[in-house]
Amino acid sequence: MKITKVTVLYVHPIQSAKGDGYQRPVLLRVDTDSGVYGVGEVGMAYGTGGSAAVGILCDYARKIIGMDPMQSELIFEKLMKTTFWGQGGGTVIFGGMSGIDIALWDIKGKVLGVPVYQLLGGKCREDLRAYASQTQLSWSPVRVPCITPEDYAREARVAVEAGYDAIKTDVLWFDEQGTVNGFKVEGPMNPKVLRIAKERIQAMREAVGPDVDIMIENHAKTDTVAGIQLGRALEPFDIMFYEEPNTTLNSKLAKVVKNALKVPIAAGERIYTRWGYVPFFENRSIDVAQPDIGTCGGITETKKVCDMAHAYDITVQIHTAGTAIAGAAAMHVEMAIPNFCIHEHHQKAMMPQYIELCTRDYQPVNGRIKALDIPGIGQDISEKAYLNSDLTVIE
Repeated sequence: MKITKVTVLYVHPIQSAKGDGYQRPVLLRVDTDSGVYGVGEVGMAYGTGGSAAVGILCDYARKIIGMDPMQSELIFEKLMKTTFWGQGGGTVIFGGMSGIDIALWDIKGKVLGVPVYQLLGGKCREDLRAYASQTQLSWSPVRVPCITPEDYAREARVAVEAGYDAIKTDVLWFDEQGTVNGFKVEGPMNPKVLRIAKERIQAMREAVGPDVDIMIENHAKTDTVAGIQLGRALEPFDIMFYEEPNTTLNSKLAKVVKNALKVPIAAGERIYTRWGYVPFFENRSIDVAQPDIGTCGGITETKKVCDMAHAYDITVQIHTAGTAIAGAAAMHVEMAIPNFCIHEHHQKAMMPQYIELCTRDYQPVNGRIKALDIPGIGQDISEKAYLNSDLTVIE
């Protein structure tokens, strides 16, 4: 069996809410001469750089045409070692490798007639505990900014009433006027900003009671000083974990934050491959690793990161903020690893603009979700996605 064609889809701009900017998922399909194909995704739909992801996929596609798709390890190594920039790494490089790798595992599962988790060691659990992620955007298919403490409390209750027993929010995503990134959060923090953060999280805790897990998202907006201040302000509210309190570009600074706080630290969506995680595991500066399956290196590399984390008593929550293709791939890995923490179910997974890009709609039931017991990753690109994307075909 040989790879004959790679189709890259750069989805037309999706606006999630007024003033919220645009997102453009980057999907791909890998065809073979046997008629079996696989689908994948690069986790760069948001932020800046999606067009670079499209470009690297096109370049990499030319390197893998004619290769055996069952040899995913060999293909990963070829892209790593024979492209020169592969060993330089980074979001775009490893993002391209990730998308291709997910598609190759999808092909493997289909050829062998088993779900991907079976190829990763089999199920360690029957389903996954999921949490409602990014409730500051509202917990509904339509985004409405949370601004007041009452807003945060309301959306927390909505998620709990939907069956979740764990929620995550960014208490400083919107300022008092609803502006994204409106607060100054570098250096010593203004007492008013800290008070606003505390009032928002306190309202959530009071709304859901003591038995619901609350996670605090921070998107690495704060630096080391502000990250510590914010973490200390939130410690009294029994936080499950505090995510990206500062940049992950410097593992030593991550350790400074870890040593200064009493809450578990989570990070990793902007750390790539096993090599990127080494310093964070060695200095034990994170408690929950969060590799993004669409940028960390795909299923191949994410599974290796999970196994490394296990050796350091670090649990894993795979970062998911893309379409249901990346979500499905993440679930297969999480089903198969012993050190699973919790599954991220992002607010955008409820948005029609995202749901319609795939053939199956994955939604938790009573806060639990599972990978489907069908060959491959159990997901496919919809016809609507093909019709609403810029297509590039490499043969």
